[in-house]
Amino acid sequence: MSEADEHVEYIPRELQSLDPAVRADILCVLDRVVRDLPAHWRRRKGVPQLMVFLDGPESARMERITLRELSEHGYLDEFSRWDGIVPVLKAREHGCAALVHGNRIHARINRIGPFGSGWHAPDTFVTVRVAHRDMRMLRSFSFEFDVEGRLFPRLVFPRWVHDSIARARRG
Repeated sequence: MSEADEHVEYIPRELQSLDPAVRADILCVLDRVVRDLPAHWRRRKGVPQLMVFLDGPESARMERITLRELSEHGYLDEFSRWDGIVPVLKAREHGCAALVHGNRIHARINRIGPFGSGWHAPDTFVTVRVAHRDMRMLRSFSFEFDVEGRLFPRLVFPRWVHDSIARARRG
């Protein structure tokens, strides 16, 4: 199996054992992340912390969540220990929810960088932590992305991300 085929099979393989209704909810949330994240991304600030949750039978809503709001769940310097709690609590209320952040979130929390900020080294992938009220375990997805354009840069997901979501939706 080639590397491109492995990427396309990534999401369907993760979701194949789930109930179809749960799978549909998770795919709705993932689809919203892939569709709307480029509008929230900025070159200097990277991928913001976002909460994506169901907002009706087949729609999802994306909202920014601040580090201050995240700190209500635990110490920010231990973020990787408790980051799964946030979508689980939101999923109890909305059915399905995801916490979205870039891979450089620890640099933003700890302000690591030459001038005291973490934006000097850009994010290279997005982490999506998905919870569903009918699912016992949290699912995590990582999507690589590219930045196109120098004058007006924009975040672009590779074709395999879109293909993988479409393939999971079909089967």
